[in-house]
Amino acid sequence: MSRGWGIVELLREILPGWAPEAFVYVTQLGDAWFLFVLLSLLYWFGDDRERWGFVLAATLGALALTLLLKGLFGLPRPPEAFQFAHASGYGFPSGHAIGSTVVWGLLALSIERAHHRIRVAVAAVVVALVALSRLVIGVHFAVDVVVGVVVGLVYLVVVVRGLNWRTRPTFALATGIAFAAMVVAVLVAPRNWTVDSVAAFGGTTGALLAWFTMDHPLNARVGSVAAVVGLLMLGALTYAGLRLSLPLPAVFVINAVSQGGILAYPRVVGSVRRRLGR
Repeated sequence: MSRGWGIVELLREILPGWAPEAFVYVTQLGDAWFLFVLLSLLYWFGDDRERWGFVLAATLGALALTLLLKGLFGLPRPPEAFQFAHASGYGFPSGHAIGSTVVWGLLALSIERAHHRIRVAVAAVVVALVALSRLVIGVHFAVDVVVGVVVGLVYLVVVVRGLNWRTRPTFALATGIAFAAMVVAVLVAPRNWTVDSVAAFGGTTGALLAWFTMDHPLNARVGSVAAVVGLLMLGALTYAGLRLSLPLPAVFVINAVSQGGILAYPRVVGSVRRRLGR
C-alpha cells in the first residue's frame, strides 16, 4: 500500500456512492480503443495527414513505452477489494495516464481552434479526470498515475522537441520501444504480457512499413460510410489479434495489418473508388 498514500481509501470515503460507476465512463477517455478510434477518424478526415500520422506514431510509442516500463518494474495493482472495475496486469506506471497525457497533449498542440491556452487547459482537465478515474475505480495507486503523467510529459518533449514533429523518426522510435518491450516481456513477464508486447511490436512495425511504403500520405478522403466500415473491419482484426488464443507469429501479423491498415486505408478507399469509376 506504500504507493497509494492512502488516497484511494480517502476518495472512497469522501465521494458519493455513484462516483465510481460514473468514473468507469470517464476513464474511457484514456482507453486505447477510444484513443485509436479518435485518431483514426482524425487521420482519415483531416487535411493534414502528415501531422495526424505523427500523432498516431507518438501514440503507438506511448503505449509501447507503457508496456516496457510495466514489464521492467512488474509492480502489482491495488488488491481486488479496492477495485470497482476489474483490471489485470501490472500497475506501475498507469498506461491511461501516459496515453491520455500524450494524446490529449498532442491534440491541444495540433488542433487550430480556440486559443492555445484554452486548448491546453481542456487537455489538462481531461488528463486530470482520467488520472483521477483510475484512483476512484481502484485500479491504480496514486504514484502510478503521477508517474504516468510525468512519463507522458517527458515523452511529449522527446517527440515534439527532440524529433521536431517528424513522422518517420517517431514511427521508428515507437518500433524500437515496442521491440524492447517485447524482449523484456519474453525474459521476465508471463505469457499474457508477452502477447501484448508482441502485438505492440507487430502494430508499430506494420505502421512503420505502411508509412514508409506509401507514395504520399495525402490520398483519397474517407467518407463517413467508409470510415464506419474501416473501423469495424480494423476493430475486429485488432480484437482477434489481442483476445483470441493465437500463436505469437499470428498475433504479430494481425496487429501489423490492423495498425498499418489505419494508415493505408485512405489509399485503399481511393483505389476502390477508381475501380468503381467514382
